Amino acid sequence: MTYAFLKDLRNLSVVVLHPLDDEGLALTEHLRRIGCAPQLLWPVPDKLPRHTDILLVAIVDDQRDALRRLFRNMGNPTPTILAIVSYENLATLQLVLESGAMAVIGRPIKPFGLLTNLAIARNIWCQTQNLARDARRYKRKVNGEQVVSRAKTILMAARGIDEDQAHRDLRAQAMSRRLSIEAVAEEIISTASAR
Repeated sequence: MTYAFLKDLRNLSVVVLHPLDDEGLALTEHLRRIGCAPQLLWPVPDKLPRHTDILLVAIVDDQRDALRRLFRNMGNPTPTILAIVSYENLATLQLVLESGAMAVIGRPIKPFGLLTNLAIARNIWCQTQNLARDARRYKRKVNGEQVVSRAKTILMAARGIDEDQAHRDLRAQAMSRRLSIEAVAEEIISTASAR
């Protein structure tokens, strides 16, 4: 992952939401040195630039409402988020949690550890995306199996056949019509419901 991340770092769109001060400029410059092409933005916009891959965001007290609005407006999937905090208190922690940050960078920002935090946060983000994709796939599979099972029950009751024969009939219809077995099962359920 680390080598692939370092190789792809130049292709990732990095946005830094940080006041336009010496610290924000130094952070942006360090990101350039490690291979990113960061875009420094302030004040907090309502939406991020399209295709933002990584977001480093300063959690600033007087920008809480703007930050909450931004976090609500982020698309799905959200970018990999690293929060930059000055101190720990409940309000800051709440906002970091709302952001979905996968890493936290303390102030004053030091160059040491920034690349490591980026790599770890991006790795966690990639794993989370893979898990979400797998969960969607398994959910579709389970839903499809439930639909097929219901259609088989309808066929068994209507035709007086056993489960194996009902499954063979479903499969034969699907193959002859070049549809998925789930699509044929949904038609059978719809037809039975309409009666």
